[in-house]
Amino acid sequence: LRLRSDRFGNLLVQYTPAGRHRRNTNRPVLFAAHMDHPGFVATEMVDDKRLRAEFRGWVRAPYFAGQRVKFFSEGRWIGGRIQKVIRQGAEGRPARRATASARSFGADAPPDAVIATVSGAVTPGSPGMWGLPDATIRGHRLRSRMCDDTAGLAAILCMLDAICRKPIASKCYAFFTRAEEVGFAGALAAVSERTVPKNVIVVAVECSKAIAGVALGAGPVLRVGDKATVFTPAATAYCQVVAEALASRSKPFCFQRKLMDGGTCESTAYCHYGYEATGICLPLGNYHNMDETRGRIAPEIIDVRDFENLVRWFVALAASPSFTAYDGRHPGLNDRLDALLRRHRSRLLESAGEA
Repeated sequence: LRLRSDRFGNLLVQYTPAGRHRRNTNRPVLFAAHMDHPGFVATEMVDDKRLRAEFRGWVRAPYFAGQRVKFFSEGRWIGGRIQKVIRQGAEGRPARRATASARSFGADAPPDAVIATVSGAVTPGSPGMWGLPDATIRGHRLRSRMCDDTAGLAAILCMLDAICRKPIASKCYAFFTRAEEVGFAGALAAVSERTVPKNVIVVAVECSKAIAGVALGAGPVLRVGDKATVFTPAATAYCQVVAEALASRSKPFCFQRKLMDGGTCESTAYCHYGYEATGICLPLGNYHNMDETRGRIAPEIIDVRDFENLVRWFVALAASPSFTAYDGRHPGLNDRLDALLRRHRSRLLESAGEA
């Protein structure tokens, strides 16, 4: 493995086969995940007990009032509670430009900043998060302050560990981006600087809200598209072919396929800038810490079985030789359609002549 960082702080890991495998010419897969989660950035102490902090990411405004928070400052955690929510531009400062999604949600859009009472001084620039308990696993469910997208990132690291312990013949990449939650900032900067190799097939990994028709525990989801776009059909089809082959030889493995249109993800950015890209996600409960049943901030939830199957899927994708002949078409679809044409063409001609 070889790690390098671009000047924006994105991290690219390259796996290169050793020895006789070095000349393998398979088209590599790049597994991409983002390193951030919606949270706070301390800006200034208003007085001895009150902190002003900006919020970065998407959480509906009604969830903020009175919530516990904590900031990591000077090597220690400092707790607090939100006292006041500041709407964009309410302080007389220039408001940050609202995103299209923020404008469309109106009063539910995230605040520009908050004022929190804190137990000690917090240094400006310190990151903050919701004051939630440590992660737990009960049965098959993992509850954590943050699964999106650390669970996706962890699955990629598990894949790298597996292919280093049992080497594969294909080159592949892992790519970890910054600042996805504010609008794919890290990914956009990376493609503008060509940090991401142009010949790769991008599989962007997410934790996505479990919408109708998607169940926790039924397997990771092949994400056909998102709220903005449909991803590269051939890349999506390839991931499905690999998943179906894996399911046929491994009984515990299962997966789902769905248009996850609850939001927009980095796959859209990669596709827009000319990459062949698709997405795979873990079904997520309490998306962005919003427990919609109780109307409060809560840990995010994933199913451990989904995570384990995600790792299996990644290893199979990284090891598969199918990209050697990848030509941007749906794997196997050309042969299937040709066979259907041969089967029915004569019948069509015959019946048309009889008419």
